[in-house]
Amino acid sequence: MTANRAERDAEPGGRSDAGPLLWLHNPPPEDRSTAAELIRELAQEQPDLRVLVTGRDATPDWPARARGLPEVIVDIVPSDGHRASAAFLDCWRPDLGVFYPDHLPSTLISLANTRGTALFLICRDLPRSWRSRWRVGLAGTRRLLRRFDRIFAQTPGTAGELRALGLPRWQISPCGPLSEGSAALSCSEAERDALAAVIGGRPAWLAAATRPEEDAAVVAAHAWTTRHAHRLLLILCPDQPGRGPALAARLRADGWDVALRSDDEEPSSETQIYVADTEDEAGLWLRLAPVCFIGGTLSANAGPDPYRAAALGSAILHGPATGAHPDHYRRLSNALATRTVQDGASMAEVLADVLAPDRAAAMARAAWEVSTQGTMATERVVRRMIEALDMTETV
Repeated sequence: MTANRAERDAEPGGRSDAGPLLWLHNPPPEDRSTAAELIRELAQEQPDLRVLVTGRDATPDWPARARGLPEVIVDIVPSDGHRASAAFLDCWRPDLGVFYPDHLPSTLISLANTRGTALFLICRDLPRSWRSRWRVGLAGTRRLLRRFDRIFAQTPGTAGELRALGLPRWQISPCGPLSEGSAALSCSEAERDALAAVIGGRPAWLAAATRPEEDAAVVAAHAWTTRHAHRLLLILCPDQPGRGPALAARLRADGWDVALRSDDEEPSSETQIYVADTEDEAGLWLRLAPVCFIGGTLSANAGPDPYRAAALGSAILHGPATGAHPDHYRRLSNALATRTVQDGASMAEVLADVLAPDRAAAMARAAWEVSTQGTMATERVVRRMIEALDMTETV
């Protein structure tokens, strides 16, 4: 019978007063955000959770103190030999192990399973190398995978491939994509209420993190749209707050009624453009404007993550250069939560359409659903981990 957690912690090198240890091995870059959310959710259920993140050939690139996470220890896994693997497990004594298909050290996994570590495999898809290896090493691969307590398949195709490998159905849990966590930015609720009262019932839209070469297109779109929506307010948030005063001065010289945030000015009923040139207030502007153009996308492949706007229920406009966050833009586009613009003229045309309350609400709802999808899948994985911890305590 495998040792329970209290027995393992009482052995030399363990700590009887320590919380459970989650061992996360070699999370690929595209899975780092979902891995962090997994840790965050588990830590809410297990406040004394300790976390070890290991890399394959080098210390993993993991934030030293990610927001909302317990302290994370980073280390390198040893060569996949019996002595080195045993020494590693003697040192860390993990209660839970989370692996990804790209690197599965067989000796380490087998020893961890024998010692009572509950092992989980999270599969977005299967490595191409696995498919070629199946022809000559099918039995060995199957034996290794059966060491896992549960394998979470994020697509039906992956679940089918795992079943074709000969794994039992009870071991495979189709779960869908895992949550990347809420991207919603915070803000001062008192400040939001105050500015909302000042703006009143005026329609407003936000141009967020605009680069200098995009300012003209945004202002041109605003100029055209205000011919039909005379009370429309543009909240213009430049990519560099230091550009605010010069930008406001240039707009005033062009005849616009402008208020400047860094000068503690508030938008009056006559203000046409509010230059929001202060740090760390993006969450405030996104809450005040139901439609957002995300800067850095007309040509630069730059700009903030669109999930920030999506998580706060904003209808999203963007340019064609979405290389900074391609997966997020693709998912939002597939859900009809975004509209693509090419220049000031197309931005004006799309803006006039999206400002219709019913259209903006439909896009905003779709954007929110995309940005928050995966929550149930992550909760399912966390629940299974907690069940595994409960079993080790009662064995």
